[in-house]
Amino acid sequence: MDADVAGSSGGEMEQGQGEGKGKGRISSVVVDSGRTRSSCGYCFSSSFSSISHGVRAESLTANDYQELLDRGWRRSGCYAYKPEMEKTCCPQYTIRLKASKFTPSKEQDRVLKKMQRYLDGALDSKFDKCNKSKSNLQEKEPNKSSDSHIPINTDQTSLVSVTESLCETENQDKFISFLADNINDAVNIFFKGRGILLTDQNPKSVVKKVKPQMKQKLKDIITKEQHLVYTCNVSFQLAAYIKKVNSKIQNLDSISPNIIAEELAASISSEKISGFIIEACNGHLNFYAEAKPETVLVNKPGQTKQALKRSYENTPTPQKGRKLEIRMKCSEFDPDEYALYEKYQTLVHQDKRVSKESYIRFLVGTPIPFVEPDGSSMVPPCGFGSFHQQYLIDGRIIAVGVVDILPKCLSSKYLFWDPDFAFLSLGKFTALKEIQWVREMQAHCPNLEYYYLGYYIHSCNKMRYKAAYRPSELLCPLRFEWVPYDLAKPLLDRSKYAILSDFKTAENAHLLTTEHPGTSSTSGMQYPGGVHNKNAGGENGEDSGDNEDFMHEDSDVGPDEDMDDDDDSDDDETGADAESVGDIVLDVHNTRVKYKDIQKRFVVRKHFLNMLEKQLYRYVKVVGKDLSSRIVYSLG
Repeated sequence: MDADVAGSSGGEMEQGQGEGKGKGRISSVVVDSGRTRSSCGYCFSSSFSSISHGVRAESLTANDYQELLDRGWRRSGCYAYKPEMEKTCCPQYTIRLKASKFTPSKEQDRVLKKMQRYLDGALDSKFDKCNKSKSNLQEKEPNKSSDSHIPINTDQTSLVSVTESLCETENQDKFISFLADNINDAVNIFFKGRGILLTDQNPKSVVKKVKPQMKQKLKDIITKEQHLVYTCNVSFQLAAYIKKVNSKIQNLDSISPNIIAEELAASISSEKISGFIIEACNGHLNFYAEAKPETVLVNKPGQTKQALKRSYENTPTPQKGRKLEIRMKCSEFDPDEYALYEKYQTLVHQDKRVSKESYIRFLVGTPIPFVEPDGSSMVPPCGFGSFHQQYLIDGRIIAVGVVDILPKCLSSKYLFWDPDFAFLSLGKFTALKEIQWVREMQAHCPNLEYYYLGYYIHSCNKMRYKAAYRPSELLCPLRFEWVPYDLAKPLLDRSKYAILSDFKTAENAHLLTTEHPGTSSTSGMQYPGGVHNKNAGGENGEDSGDNEDFMHEDSDVGPDEDMDDDDDSDDDETGADAESVGDIVLDVHNTRVKYKDIQKRFVVRKHFLNMLEKQLYRYVKVVGKDLSSRIVYSLG
């Protein structure tokens, strides 16, 4: 460029009229990369069939990037790109939904419930089971001289959770054994009272902890299923045993499981098993927690009822199970996050070429300057910019969502997660939490109301999952209007590329669609200045796997920035005119000047000027007139 553009005696341009850099004002600055071609990571074409227009962004304000999203752009690190929808092999439609209108499906509800079950301790991962096995191996043998009675102390001076104290790993087996011993003692009393012969073969009691799934099944026949903790069905085994061994006993038919269970419940001492109510129900011996499972309030010596009430109201209820935290951090390198990313790429995508440099370029680097919150309703409490949303369980990072917070939306860029927790469907779970975040943020920032899911690719089955977040909208690639997905789908069923905003005349399908690569084009639109991507595929070619839970992340990585023009054909300049091109602000030798004034400030060779003008026409077409006049076009 130095040989083609030389400074004139006019020196640097004057500040003002929106052309100067300004003082204290951040401008968007990009270096135009033009058209790029790469192999496709969606249809896995062997040719350079994925075509897009790209720019390398030195900076992009939150407002400008929001407008670029609404024209079909997307970023990968500091590289922004827009697919050439009529020419690329797999057209990529920007998809979004209004968070306030979102209605979760049954499947999405199940994902949330599964996570809650895991947090409540009713569900374990392979990682947790492995840790428990190691812990059990390391435990010392219990002291045989210790008292087998394990009471819940009602003289303690603190708030005690019945279920939490009993569900601790070290006490669980002891307490179940303790209950079984008490039931066996009651069985011996029952046998002696009935004159029934005792042998070494009589059934022994087995006590089981009642799981949440079983409580749900029993809710129609047990009124206190929410407080049911343990159960034992030994009465059925005893009834069968008595009939077999003591057949000469009179009124044998009257000794049913129900009667046995009732007598056993009556003979077990409720004083010894404090904190529980023992009842017989349909032949089962059930143990119910006396209080609500959440808390049992214990009086301190000399404490009044009123003081006790205040203590309860001011004391937070202990949380059972695991703790989930969600942290929003500005985009920066974090060693723990990188370790998780490396594990994710290696195990989920079988990628053995993971490097710290590519991670920083792809997921840490951002051209969007951070905008601090100013207390107004225009900026959310976290500010605008690029963030990493961490999901932690008990302090361990299990997933990281890379997102951009912009004036109108949260734009989800990528997600990586711990393969140990794949059973929690973290892709879906984090998407639901991001939608929830947008809904909550509307109270602070009413304009921030949308959730952008990246690109929807109808021709790629594994990318259709995004339409499950309803009601969603797709961006029309021609008029940049938002069209409800349900109206756009019939058009996409007919053709990969469709002018979605023409859905009202969908019955004239031949007027709505343009033939795709491989057939004769009806649009007549050609883009010059093509570029071959020497690093075919790259990160854009990563397969996200068959499980759609893997698919919350976008494999949206721009092609290689090393480019060579390969097409000198004429361009249809519809959408750009001399005036809009003339108003583009250029950065030349750190001096900013409008294109129409460049010859007043610099000596420019004619062939370079012709080439630049042609490139600017294409740039205006993909960026838009308003943005192209506002974003600084750097000549590098």
